[in-house]
Amino acid sequence: MNKRGLISLVSLVLTVGFILCVAASTVAKAANQTSFDSDFLVSRAIVLGNFTSDEISPIPEIRYLMPGEEGASEMQFNHSRRIVNIFDPRFGLGGIQAIFTAPVYKVQDGEQALTFSSFKKTVGDILAENGVVLANEDQVTPAVSESPLTNSIKITRVSVAQIDEFQTLPYQTKTIDDPTLERGKQIIQQAGKNGKKKITYEVRRENGVEISKTLVSQTVEEEPQTKIIKNGTKVVVLSSVRGIATATNLSNAVVSANYRRGTLLRITNVSNGVSIIKTVNYTWGTASAPSGVVLDLSWSILDELNFNGNGAGPSVLVEELKQ
Repeated sequence: MNKRGLISLVSLVLTVGFILCVAASTVAKAANQTSFDSDFLVSRAIVLGNFTSDEISPIPEIRYLMPGEEGASEMQFNHSRRIVNIFDPRFGLGGIQAIFTAPVYKVQDGEQALTFSSFKKTVGDILAENGVVLANEDQVTPAVSESPLTNSIKITRVSVAQIDEFQTLPYQTKTIDDPTLERGKQIIQQAGKNGKKKITYEVRRENGVEISKTLVSQTVEEEPQTKIIKNGTKVVVLSSVRGIATATNLSNAVVSANYRRGTLLRITNVSNGVSIIKTVNYTWGTASAPSGVVLDLSWSILDELNFNGNGAGPSVLVEELKQ
């Protein structure tokens, strides 16, 4: 190697060494500067992150931007992340990128499991920011004014409503005697009609399940209308005879000397005015009744006529009635 070549080689070595020294000095300076200004830069990033009084400002993840690295083109803000770029002259041509990540909350909304991210401090603000609407009766744990320290929120959907139930009130039936209507006939004077009662309850449901049902009021909206039946009591006498009613040992017997079986009779004890209505169930047939005797009655029927037992039997008026 000639002298000129040797001089060129030495010059090259010296130049490379100088560049390496400058680079090492720059890196060391940047490292020292980064360490020295880390608190300042984090504080600056929080300010630029525009955190309000109702938000938390978590410790950001710091990413250093080397000279010539642009990072994100601008600040980014949403519910879950905020990214702030800081280019500071003390960094030389570089800077930092501060990435704030919002806490993640597990929300049990009734039967639905949700996951939300939010920088908000209170439960109410976290839910509102994520579009969760609460009704007045809904229960939230922790309370909407508190912070969810365990990153867990439970919403119990509560509904309180009044419901109406209707109950049928059955009508009653009333029968009244009508002396202008023939005995054995009936007519409906007034039709029966059921009434209606409204019963109001307050029903509480949690997550769709009925928890309680409380009686609020009872109101009769329609009174039942009584069914009225007229029962005919007018007796139509077709014929009559008078005579003595004697006694027979037959049970429950009405033996007639004048009327056939099945004839309806009104029998009146002339001595005391007691009347009973009986149906003929026996006759003398081909035999003749004793003179003056019109009936032969069992002792139980004579008792109904209040017969005192004196003589052959009571004097009776026997009337054939229209059936």
